Amino acid sequence: MNSKERVLTAIRHCEPDSVPIGEWGIDHDHVSRILGRHTYWRNRKDTTLALWQGRRDELVEGLKRDCVDIVNALDYDIVTVELVPPKGYKVADIPRQIADGEWQDSKGTVYQYAASNDSIMQMTSPPEKYQFTDADLDAICNSAANVDESEFELIDHVCEKFNGTKAILFRGINLYENILGMFGGDQTHQLVMTATDRDQIKKAGEAMFARVLYLIDCCKKRGITIVMCGQDFGGSNGCLISPASIRELFMPFLKQFCDEVTAANMIPFLHCCGNVWDIMDDFVAAGFKGYQSIQASAGMDTARVKKLYGDKITLWTGVQCETLIEKSVAETRKEAVRSLEICMPGGGFIFGSTNSVQFGAKTENYLAALEMVKTLGKY
Repeated sequence: MNSKERVLTAIRHCEPDSVPIGEWGIDHDHVSRILGRHTYWRNRKDTTLALWQGRRDELVEGLKRDCVDIVNALDYDIVTVELVPPKGYKVADIPRQIADGEWQDSKGTVYQYAASNDSIMQMTSPPEKYQFTDADLDAICNSAANVDESEFELIDHVCEKFNGTKAILFRGINLYENILGMFGGDQTHQLVMTATDRDQIKKAGEAMFARVLYLIDCCKKRGITIVMCGQDFGGSNGCLISPASIRELFMPFLKQFCDEVTAANMIPFLHCCGNVWDIMDDFVAAGFKGYQSIQASAGMDTARVKKLYGDKITLWTGVQCETLIEKSVAETRKEAVRSLEICMPGGGFIFGSTNSVQFGAKTENYLAALEMVKTLGKY
């Protein structure tokens, strides 16, 4: 079997020759260590600085080279890609540095360096929005699908290199956060809107879905295998908003997403962190064929997920993020082996970290986990 056949066999809940491997994301410190060079791959800080400084083409060329090289180096079966900034991308209001690790633009928007994930984060919330006029919604709908062809430069490069041999996954859709983000303000304001003005949430979602439809069509034309919708509905103890609100406001869009992806002969996957036991049945009913980010620290026990849903949805899991950060190589190997024992039977299993190989994790732990899969993950 080649990599693509291996992934498709697993998704059909059949047992391939070996467990397929891939990542939703692997951060730049690990990629740099493995490849032995600087990389922009999931390098949030350097990407932001490069775009502020007008170095878009340098950034994209680096992403194209390093994506192919890390996939080959780690022998991934899944290649995860997303859009890049358009050709000629410029930042009109370039922030200037006002202190160590702090920048500000001419409008007073403040940006600060975050050491936790090596990023530059916007600290000033945009103005709060409460209502959209019909004209607003028409403008959103018209602009949502305004994607320049050059934004597919990385995807086209990866498709040229790997189409037919590896499963290519597009991870550029986040309905939940994009819809709420239209209302500006901070997270509290956005979550309150889900309780105080449901009609506005629905209208915003309908306008935003124009972009989703356009992206699905673009993926179909390029032969993408999997289209992944990423949104974090869960916190450490349960859903961030009530399951009833999620079902009313967001599940119809997620079902439409799954229906459209499936109709285009691609496979809908879900990335969702946190404790989401209350809406797992809804994910399955919506039509998702894969679920990534099974977070044990939030109570999402892998063995229980496998028992209850392992015949309904492919589980993309294997080693917890906390293990990669905190534990020893021996403990990481033990966890990887345990995941194989739980998830391998009957297929429906892709191995990877439970979220991403995060900045600051131990690269040696991750490589040890992959070694266990390549050694013991044979059917």
